[in-house]
Amino acid sequence: MTERKARGSTKMGVTAPEHLMGAVKVARDNYLVERWWKYGQPAIDLIEATINVRNMVDAGQVMQHLAGLQGKDLQVTFEVFPYGIINPDGVRIDLRLEPGAGR
Repeated sequence: MTERKARGSTKMGVTAPEHLMGAVKVARDNYLVERWWKYGQPAIDLIEATINVRNMVDAGQVMQHLAGLQGKDLQVTFEVFPYGIINPDGVRIDLRLEPGAGR
C-alpha cells in the first residue's frame, strides 16, 4: 500500500487550530486584518495577509506574537511599514505563513 505524502495544511501540525485561535484573539484586541489570501486547494500551502495595527503601543506585542509562531513546522515572514512620517500612529504588517522546512 502506498503512503500518501503530507502536504499543505497537513504539514502545519496538529496545533495549527490553537495557533489560529490565539492569533484571532490577539487580532480582535490589537489589529485589523485588512486582506488575506490562502493558496492551495483543498489543503492550504501558503497564507498571505496585510494587517493594520492602528495603535503604536500594540505594534510590538503583535510583532512579538507573530515571531513566536516561527518554528520547525511553520515559517513566519513579515515586513513592517509605519503610518505617519514624523510621528507614527500605526503600522502595516505584510505577513506570510507557510509550512516549515522541518516537515
